[in-house]
Amino acid sequence: MKISKLSRLIRPLLLLCAATEVAFFILAWSNTPLNLGPWSMHVAAKGLLIEQMSSMSAMERGIGVLLGLPALLCMLYGLWNLDRLLAGIQQQNLFSLQNIARLRTFAGAVALSTLLSIAEVPARTAVMRLLPGQGDGNFSVSVSSEELILLLVCIAFYLITGMMHEGRRLAEENEGFV
Repeated sequence: MKISKLSRLIRPLLLLCAATEVAFFILAWSNTPLNLGPWSMHVAAKGLLIEQMSSMSAMERGIGVLLGLPALLCMLYGLWNLDRLLAGIQQQNLFSLQNIARLRTFAGAVALSTLLSIAEVPARTAVMRLLPGQGDGNFSVSVSSEELILLLVCIAFYLITGMMHEGRRLAEENEGFV
């Protein structure tokens, strides 16, 4: 399959991914179950149980939204850059400096989003402890193997973009010798 056709197939999936991320974020912090006929799905924010989400005040939810929003926005920015990269590929701009920069920005935004997501739970716990009536709740940092793999993939993308940039530079340099 040609790379431009593949990029045309992936772009709608990116939109679906971004919409799902936003929907889950809204569902989690609004504590509104998603009812699909006889099924009901509850979404909780990372590090919280459904029962904990139900007992949170509006101010606590607002704090959670403010602390979770940077990770979501970084992820959306990364997905937007990936979409722009795929649009460039559809126009046959495979190794343009702009596409290399977009791939690097995508990798950086996803890595930053992952790090912010990891930091969100302990930051939320620390801020919630400062509120009146909050006890000395457990303080923990949780890192999943998926998050570690995602960070490793982002580092690999940085390496790949560096190689792409160097390859482009060498190709331009060689054109001057012909």
